[in-house]
Amino acid sequence: MNNFMATSVAAIALALTAGVAVTQEFPERPINLAAPFNAGGGTDLLLRAFAPHFADALGGNAYVSNMAGGSGTVGAAALAGQRPDGYQMGYWSVTVSTIQPQIKNVPYNVDSWTPICSVAASPTVLFTQADSPFETIEDVVAAVKADPGKYIYGSSGPGAITHLTTVAAFSGLGVIDNMKHLPFQGSGPALQAMAAGTIQFFGDTELLMTRGDFRPLVVFNSERLDSMPDVPTAAEVGIAAPLNELYLWGGLFAPAGLEPEVTETLSTACEAAMNSDGFQEFATQTSTVLNYRNAADFNTFFRDQYKANASLIEAAGL
Repeated sequence: MNNFMATSVAAIALALTAGVAVTQEFPERPINLAAPFNAGGGTDLLLRAFAPHFADALGGNAYVSNMAGGSGTVGAAALAGQRPDGYQMGYWSVTVSTIQPQIKNVPYNVDSWTPICSVAASPTVLFTQADSPFETIEDVVAAVKADPGKYIYGSSGPGAITHLTTVAAFSGLGVIDNMKHLPFQGSGPALQAMAAGTIQFFGDTELLMTRGDFRPLVVFNSERLDSMPDVPTAAEVGIAAPLNELYLWGGLFAPAGLEPEVTETLSTACEAAMNSDGFQEFATQTSTVLNYRNAADFNTFFRDQYKANASLIEAAGL
């Protein structure tokens, strides 16, 4: 009996040791970082700058692959069916991960992923032309109420973060039924329409806003931005949660069911890559706002965003 017990204990110890060894050896082969958009776009460039520093942190190799289509849903759908072993991950934006699965028939949802880390997150801003008669958001609300149907807000397309920003603003302020929405094929054409006076309001990140002659009205952040200290937050002007915070964010996701040890390894490597001199230089040169969250924090953030954006989707009629 004693011999049997001793043999059993030894076998269990050996199995546990083998399990640790497998975890410690990860990764044993290159890791694929999937970009759900074409090569040369913002997501692709960010991932290609990130990949070598991520690989160095892991002590392995990582490469970027592109699978465009369906506003990012083709790549996400393909990854959702992969084995959760840590060798296949995707960089999903807020729209790919929390909006598209709630407005389209796609084979993934909030429970399809193991969030690894957030990488970038920029709050959105509602703005108008710099020579607009609207000095504040209160001016806008008064004008819209006084002349229903006259004013138009634009977007880069239905369901895009630009659309949700304007919906959050005008729905949260109770005037969206008095306004019209005009979608465009991208932010560029929309901003040209604003310059021409076709639309009066648009929402996007600070980076895009500063590339034109625009006046910010509201920022969808938890606090005022250091770069725009006079611009109120959405909460300050009366836009209630969950419509008061909106971010253009992105991060790494693996298929659901990834082992906790592997998740932690990848999340830690993500932090090291983001803090590397090379990636910090890339962020500075491209005005990318980095925002690291570890796996646990990113999982909470992602699920909160999924729920909050459901309210926006309903308000937008999507």
